[in-house]
Amino acid sequence: MASSSSSAAASSSVINGRNRAAVAPAIGWPDLQPPPPMAEAHAVYVQELYRDPAPRPLLRLELSFLCRTITWGLLLFLAIASFSVLMWLIFHPTFPQLYVNSATMSAVTITGSVVTAECNITLLLTNPNRHLSTLYDRMEIFLVYPSQQVVLSKIYPPPFVQPRRNRTTIQINLSIIDVDLGNEVVKAMKQDLDRGTLSFEIKIFAVVRFRNGKWKTKRQFMRAYCGGVSFAFTSNNKAGIFLNPYQECEVYLYAK
Repeated sequence: MASSSSSAAASSSVINGRNRAAVAPAIGWPDLQPPPPMAEAHAVYVQELYRDPAPRPLLRLELSFLCRTITWGLLLFLAIASFSVLMWLIFHPTFPQLYVNSATMSAVTITGSVVTAECNITLLLTNPNRHLSTLYDRMEIFLVYPSQQVVLSKIYPPPFVQPRRNRTTIQINLSIIDVDLGNEVVKAMKQDLDRGTLSFEIKIFAVVRFRNGKWKTKRQFMRAYCGGVSFAFTSNNKAGIFLNPYQECEVYLYAK
């Protein structure tokens, strides 16, 4: 009897377990899945930890942009230089021509080592270019006593533009006003006056450019030398007589 009751209890528990297993999914319990397989472990070496990172695409883009910028800059420079050389060969700028057209000098007054004399010079400047006008950005004119290379006076005319195939007259006052020249220079000047002739030099420095429409050359430097500007003095109280009118000057152009 006891065995029959125990078997009945066992069968009842089995039935109850089956019922619970059958009822469990209806309650909403999740189905249990087996865990995913673990990744295979591998060794990490020191070289992998400290190896150089791969180059970034942004850096490559920056380098590419820099190379393109340099290339286009060089091409632009070559194009401008070639255009300037071509224009220079086409127009072929010619040196200006300069003459001492006329000059006057008053009687020379010498008091000790101080010299005073009024001097007026007329220069004739010619632009022989057919297609180019000349721009004088700056000009300096000096009156020099040649035997001692002493500057007696100087003047700075204002900038001006000379049209093509043009002649321009420049009147300048290079008077010597109470200039202390020292005993040696005054002694040499007195000797020249006693011989009846006093000679000077005119030196000119200018910054020039040539222009055709909107095209201009770079600034160039002009030096002009007018030697042998001589005056004859018949007496110490009379004005000098200009001996060599329309004297041509030497003109040089050069780039810095």
